[in-house]
Amino acid sequence: MSITGWRVHFARRDPAWPREVSPCIREFSALFGDLDQRLDDLGVPEGQPFLISPSAEYDVALNRYFSVWLASSPWNTQAAHARDLRTYFDFLWFGRGRCDWRDASTDDRAAYEWWRRRDDFGPRVEDTSWDREVSTVNQFYLWAIEWDLVRANPVRQRAAAAWSPWRRGADGSTGRQVPAEASHTGPRREVKWLPPRSYRLWRNVGLSGFDANEMPRRAFRGRWAARNAAYADSMIRTGLRLCEHSR
Repeated sequence: MSITGWRVHFARRDPAWPREVSPCIREFSALFGDLDQRLDDLGVPEGQPFLISPSAEYDVALNRYFSVWLASSPWNTQAAHARDLRTYFDFLWFGRGRCDWRDASTDDRAAYEWWRRRDDFGPRVEDTSWDREVSTVNQFYLWAIEWDLVRANPVRQRAAAAWSPWRRGADGSTGRQVPAEASHTGPRREVKWLPPRSYRLWRNVGLSGFDANEMPRRAFRGRWAARNAAYADSMIRTGLRLCEHSR
């Protein structure tokens, strides 16, 4: 049996079953019983991603990455990792002669980078997208090496630069390796701090409808000022992401 490329799926409880029980469904029920109960017994959370290969196989070792390494990560992070890995595995399958992820080499990565970023017939993704994919695949292979699933990381590495002289060793290096495939041209993330007093002013003026002297403005027509201010305060105090906080 063969399907079109690698596919990303998500664990779901209470699935919709066919009205007519076919021999395949009967055999499945005999092997696994109550699917919801089995997922509970295995500790698989709702929505956890898993990958199915083009030959319709479920790789237990591969999918352990989501249940072990990324188990505590937010759902959107797990989904992004699954989709980035699917894209890379698809290239190995279709562009490198059905190469398995265990056998990928630095040459395969070089070909993937050319197709992904520079090929006129490729997607030519932005540098920020490419850097995210490099980080995802590199993290996956570091995990695979730790679990003795692969011999080497196909993502080229380089010595990490030390931003402080006190972090350098005797040979001038940090002793830490980072991916050498990163573009180094994407926009730098500027971390800006908002003091508590400035945050309260922004909340009162922008959300609660006060003026600069923290007095109510008559022209303000916001309907949910108290709710929005409470929501912002809760996010500031918990540090949760927007999607996590809204659940």
